[in-house]
Amino acid sequence: MSAHARYFRIGVFIMSALAMTIIGIVALNGGRWFKSSESFESYFDESVQGLTVGSPIKYRGVQVGTVESIRFVGDVYADQMSEEALSRYGRYVIVSMSATDLAPHLTEKEKEQRRTSYVTAGLRVRLAQQGITGLVYVEADYLDPKEYPPLAVPWTPGTTYLPSAPSTVTVLGAALHNITRDLEKADIHKVTTDVDTLVLEATKSIKGANLPLLSNQASEVLDESKHITHGIGRLVESREVKTILTEAASVMQGMRDVVADWSVISKNIKVASDKFPESSIRLERSLRQIDSFLAKKSPDIEQTIDSLRVTADNFRELSENMKRYPSQILLGGPPAHAGSTKR
Repeated sequence: MSAHARYFRIGVFIMSALAMTIIGIVALNGGRWFKSSESFESYFDESVQGLTVGSPIKYRGVQVGTVESIRFVGDVYADQMSEEALSRYGRYVIVSMSATDLAPHLTEKEKEQRRTSYVTAGLRVRLAQQGITGLVYVEADYLDPKEYPPLAVPWTPGTTYLPSAPSTVTVLGAALHNITRDLEKADIHKVTTDVDTLVLEATKSIKGANLPLLSNQASEVLDESKHITHGIGRLVESREVKTILTEAASVMQGMRDVVADWSVISKNIKVASDKFPESSIRLERSLRQIDSFLAKKSPDIEQTIDSLRVTADNFRELSENMKRYPSQILLGGPPAHAGSTKR
């Protein structure tokens, strides 16, 4: 084999290995180099132990990006803060992240409006542990915006700012710390002593009590209760009580009827009271008409009354004649001849 052929084979082998390496790198990265990405940053006021560059960023369990860098805020934005702000916020940890652009078709203004609406709705990032391995990743999820308001930072973030929330471990640790502090404030020894004293006093009281006498008294009370209960049962079953209950039921029924009748009477009284003004007006109008009529017919009425008086006198005279001369009513004598003279 000539030297030229041997060099050619070596070159082909090297080029093939280089091509395989490039193909493997592209395959392992899942085509991320051909996708656009967005940069974010957040600030944590807690330990980020376990979080490293390359740690995943998950949104509800789905990986959407990775951690790019982990630094202190004082090392990045010291020139934008005063001494007071630096002493307060310099210890915060800034975590820079990159995530795949899920909406490349939107403009930058539209993307900013969408991110603002997400943050207003409660989108927060916090540290979380993956299983029992202790590996820490960044978790993005929606939380209560009132309980976890965004941190107002006195500097201008270099990339898109995502507010953070305390991790579950931090919240649990704070709660345990508060409980421990409250226990330290409480005088456990005094409470234990008081409990021991109470138990001893109760034991002495039990030992000093006359248990047989208490037992006899309790038995007597139970017997008396049984007699009273039996007497009440016989009283309820007696004929007199049943009669009283029956009569009471009848009385109640009568009262219900009276109430019903009174309800009807009340309704009639209400109707009559509603019509009374109208009736009074009509009565007043009728009285006025009668007065007017009497004023106009007064002479005729007086003449009629005189005629009735004469008629009454005539009937009275006729009645007296009937009593004295009843035959005159039936037979009647001839009337006297007009113009007759004596001889």
